[in-house]
Amino acid sequence: MTHDQRTRTATALPGVLLMPGVRLAEVNASDLESLLCGPQGALVAACCVRGRAVVEALGTDLTCGAVLSLVAPAPSEKCRVRSQEDPFQGVALLASPDAVAPGAAATLAGFDVDLAELVRAAVAAGPTLDAAGTPVSRAFMDLAVGVRGEGVAALKLRCVEALRCLCEARRQSPRPQCGPATRAEIARCARALMRQNVESPLTIGELARRCQTSPTVLKESFRAEYGMPVHEWYRRFRMLRAADLLRVGSGSISDVARAVGYSNASKFAQAFSACMGATPSAWRRAALTSAATAAPELAEAG
Repeated sequence: MTHDQRTRTATALPGVLLMPGVRLAEVNASDLESLLCGPQGALVAACCVRGRAVVEALGTDLTCGAVLSLVAPAPSEKCRVRSQEDPFQGVALLASPDAVAPGAAATLAGFDVDLAELVRAAVAAGPTLDAAGTPVSRAFMDLAVGVRGEGVAALKLRCVEALRCLCEARRQSPRPQCGPATRAEIARCARALMRQNVESPLTIGELARRCQTSPTVLKESFRAEYGMPVHEWYRRFRMLRAADLLRVGSGSISDVARAVGYSNASKFAQAFSACMGATPSAWRRAALTSAATAAPELAEAG
């Protein structure tokens, strides 16, 4: 996608601009109908806040608290949305990964949000409904509460949490078992398993077994999809998880080491320093010093 195309896509998204390529909009049934039909390639995640709506083409009944997510346009030339009982009212997050600025993308990545990955997962899964009471639903209902009474900086924080919950939900979705898996599916399956097994890391052999493939195919598939060896990605992810624990927790370095699969604190410290460029203790001190400015930095990223 060219720069002009990215600009047009970002401009086409309605609502409040939270960061380049990411907007938040209050929607009624008519608005939702328009969003589900475009703009092409944008992620649409709409939460019902009040009332009820039926999305005819998808056979979806959108009730209070439920979140419908898909990549526009929906699989129908005319995706009609009908209100039922009380008029439908909701909020929608709209995101175009190609229009997100590098600074915003880096900020999102720090919160474990990968919009490009989320869009790929949404395309593979098709239209998905997260029920009321799920983490995705709770995050979007919180977003709806803030949309009228909070500034853009506070809304960004709520938006990031909603996107993080969407990413986590899609990563945990089981891989379809019909037919042989493609190499891309094998790589994504392995990455999901590694994300879920941090305290007790899996071996390459165990990963391959759970992905229903051989270690050789697993390693080749993962490198082709993500550009690095499986073990390197796994180590980096565990160190990023450790960095989060050091930033927000009060446990000892040994506690953090065990939480990311190291029984020896010294070996953990060596691995952390090699990956993050600072010892665990130095990282924690720096994180505590900068904690007070975290929200302003997020506001500036957009």
